[in-house]
Amino acid sequence: MKKVFLGMLLIALGFGTMSLTISSDNVIKASNCQKEIEADNLAAGPTFTAPWLGDCCESPLVAIHRDIVNRGYNPATTNYTINSVGTNTVTYTIY
Repeated sequence: MKKVFLGMLLIALGFGTMSLTISSDNVIKASNCQKEIEADNLAAGPTFTAPWLGDCCESPLVAIHRDIVNRGYNPATTNYTINSVGTNTVTYTIY
């Protein structure tokens, strides 16, 4: 059993060190291949501020979902981005 465990450990360590030996030139080349895009037709929706308890028991996402429901939106189909999280409020934008 020890031989099997040591063999598996040796294989895992071999794969880990193999990933460290790859040249970073590939990463640099990949980042140089990025293209610019224009975002002319993006429509930002309304920005809302939801009350949040700010304690350890509630996530800001819960406050946003509760606020979305109170405003008559469906939280399952509403897309939003979180702009800021304060001690008592969460600001988000619907798009």
